[in-house]
Amino acid sequence: MTPSLPLQPADATPIASSFSWDVIGDTAWYFSNLEPFDCHAAGDTRAQALRIARFHTISGVRCVDLARAFSVSRPTVYRAVKLLETKGEAAFGAPRPPRGRTVVSPAMARRAATMLASGFSGRACARALDVSHSTFSENLRSGVIAAPVVSGAAASERSARAKEARTPAMGRACHDVGGRLLAAAGMMDEASPRFDAGALAVERGGVLAALPMLLREGLLETAHESLRLPAGFYGLSAILIMLAFMTMARVRTPERLRYQAPGEWGLLLGLDRCPEVKTLRRKVAALAASPEPVEAWQRALAGSWLEDGSQDWMTLAVDGHVKVYSGKGRVPKHFVSRQKLCLPATASYWINALSGAPLVCLHKDLDGKMVQALEHDVVPELEALGVVTGDAGDLLRGGQPAVTLVFDREGWSPELFRRLARRGIAVITWHKSFRGEDWAVEDFTDCTVPLHGPAGTRPARVRLAEKKVVLAKGHEVRQIRRLLDNGRQVPLITSHPGMAMEDVAGAMFSRWSQENFFKYMRDAYNLDALPEHGLEAVDDDALVVNPAHRTVHKAIGKNQARLNQLLVRIAKATARGKATDALAAEADTVAETLAELRQRRSTLDSHVRVGELADDDKPDTLPRARRLFVDLIRMICYRAETRMMTPVIEGKARPNTARALIAALMTANANILPDHDRGILRVSILGLASHAAEKPLLTLIDELNQTATVYPGTNLRLVYDIDGVSLPNRVN
Repeated sequence: MTPSLPLQPADATPIASSFSWDVIGDTAWYFSNLEPFDCHAAGDTRAQALRIARFHTISGVRCVDLARAFSVSRPTVYRAVKLLETKGEAAFGAPRPPRGRTVVSPAMARRAATMLASGFSGRACARALDVSHSTFSENLRSGVIAAPVVSGAAASERSARAKEARTPAMGRACHDVGGRLLAAAGMMDEASPRFDAGALAVERGGVLAALPMLLREGLLETAHESLRLPAGFYGLSAILIMLAFMTMARVRTPERLRYQAPGEWGLLLGLDRCPEVKTLRRKVAALAASPEPVEAWQRALAGSWLEDGSQDWMTLAVDGHVKVYSGKGRVPKHFVSRQKLCLPATASYWINALSGAPLVCLHKDLDGKMVQALEHDVVPELEALGVVTGDAGDLLRGGQPAVTLVFDREGWSPELFRRLARRGIAVITWHKSFRGEDWAVEDFTDCTVPLHGPAGTRPARVRLAEKKVVLAKGHEVRQIRRLLDNGRQVPLITSHPGMAMEDVAGAMFSRWSQENFFKYMRDAYNLDALPEHGLEAVDDDALVVNPAHRTVHKAIGKNQARLNQLLVRIAKATARGKATDALAAEADTVAETLAELRQRRSTLDSHVRVGELADDDKPDTLPRARRLFVDLIRMICYRAETRMMTPVIEGKARPNTARALIAALMTANANILPDHDRGILRVSILGLASHAAEKPLLTLIDELNQTATVYPGTNLRLVYDIDGVSLPNRVN
């Protein structure tokens, strides 16, 4: 046998079928079959990255093969390819910026602490010490570099406030003894906020900058129409403002107030101190004692948001969210996609604008499926809000939709789509389990679709095509497909008769804004936390899955799987000429058992009333009113923060860093200086990280001043500034 000729050098590392590379001496060589065609100095990682990107973009070598051949990670390959595609080959020759030292010596730490105390920013200190900013920040967090302390008058006043807070006999920072005695005697409905004297360097004083936007979102105006609190020192306004400030300042649970100075929070409320944790929880329990007032507050909030012209409410996104319950009880299980497990949990359905702005949250005691929730919960709520009216046109007879709902595959039901169309409601969703033939590539055209998000609408270029398709029972809808770069065609459908193809696709793709909304709410506002772990019984008239029916149904599934296995084994044994008598006998037994189980299942109701179940089978649920109340506070805070994003972005901040800048503002210290003669409450922000962080916030500060917001319960107009920084339109 004639040996085949080698296609690559003997010691070279193969890259693909025709390419290889090897390091010979101080040079890295690249071969096409046996011919060298390129080289660079060994160890030059940027030159190697350029060759990796060329292999992918020019020669079509897969990223996974390149990562294996060059012993690098796949993200490294992806970054090299993206750099070549966006900036060209010249970008690989640009020198890397110096990394600086990674070790901070004690002498450097002392110098850094002195510079920070003198007012230098963190980046300025890092440059002076010749270390990277990340190294500087890590040493500052770990305590190697001493954090700057408040000096001068501010330090003296804070020290005096801390000492004075320990003196009252009624408790820490309880200076308003007369007000508390009047409230205890029932002679005062609530304490009014008072800003008698100024205070320097108040902890988290920057959160006062959120108050104008919180009030614009209806924090107090709509609440006084629906919610009531018994007379006491802390009234409804103080409790709602406190909860909103805690949320905006990232105080994730009321229990964390135990470890913070109550007097500092009291300065933000205009009171001597904030409510104690037990008091705050007792007030929340009183506000959410029954679901009717809280649901009325939600409808009032949603009604005011619908009247706001900053959002398009003609197209709404609907999705479910699951909160895991870790306590004891018989809470029904739900599939939690984030953990890929079925866990005890409580479900809710959220209605958002395409930008992600929340409109309504519907908590469910017993969750069925999104198909049922859309028809029996979402649509009735939209009817109560006046979004869907009784005179909405029938889409099957040429009418125009009152609203369009966008949701994922979980809501797929052609019968539901037809029923909604008759009520004047259009849908947009992915075409679930579609197995049709691919359309011709020539049918697709390049389109610009609008992608909606909290920072506005941005265009995206995609390839789309549209045709009519017929679903179950002859329901004709529009199918729109997107052609991906890999040739795959992704179909979605809509029952909207007139919406442009680009707008339909943009609405479906913008559903990720709602997913990002859930992620941000979990990370920043602790959305998954439950306000309490107590349970309550489910209404006896509620329908639940019959436990006996579920048990028989599971047994049918197991026996059917066993029968399928036996039939496969019988077929294989027959093909090999082996005896199958024992397998056939077992199969007959399983088939008989399966027939008996199916007969038994046909006699059982699939759902029964909760009142018909035994006590051990009755499910529990979490109190709906308190969950909804806390989520409404989060919704108001999210909407207020989103309003604050626009001026921050106009101040030249990147959209992906705007929320981080606002979060830094919410946790910054501030001087609170009342001027009663002029009717002004000045809030002077302190301690922002750098000039780069202050500059985008100046536009926000200017817009907040233009709102001329009066602190609730006082006649003091809020005026904001950043200490030591001149504002474009300073308000005096």
